[in-house]
Amino acid sequence: MISNATPLICLAKINQLEILKKLFTFIIVPESVKKEILVKGKAGYFAISKAIEENWIKIVDPKENIDLGLGDGENSAINLAKEMKDKLIIDDAYAIKVAQAFNIEIIRTTTAIFMAVKKNIITKKQAISFINKLIDVGYYISPGYYSALLSELSS
Repeated sequence: MISNATPLICLAKINQLEILKKLFTFIIVPESVKKEILVKGKAGYFAISKAIEENWIKIVDPKENIDLGLGDGENSAINLAKEMKDKLIIDDAYAIKVAQAFNIEIIRTTTAIFMAVKKNIITKKQAISFINKLIDVGYYISPGYYSALLSELSS
């Protein structure tokens, strides 16, 4: 599983980065994403630093980093996912469209939370709490999507 910065930063901010480790064993990020996620003093720094130290967040750069008109991290993450023929966890709507144009399978942060519920890593109640905490730390979810998420998790 390749990751962009936002899912790692947001999950680290709510102290739930371990969900990704439990779901995927390890995560791969390019150096440009590492620069975005490993900023001393920023929320989540310690958890991300520890994950890199423990080598379950691995740093790998794409051999070819074609400019896709995105931010450095998104650009490298998409190129790496394309090269490795791997899934990508990413949340930016435009970057998702670009990745999908390359037939890269996309997982959003909220999708990872749903996967954790289905694999009994977390409960539905915890999932709702984590989604609300994500919103509290700045993760955007449209009202319609939020309503659909809550409806699914409340059933």
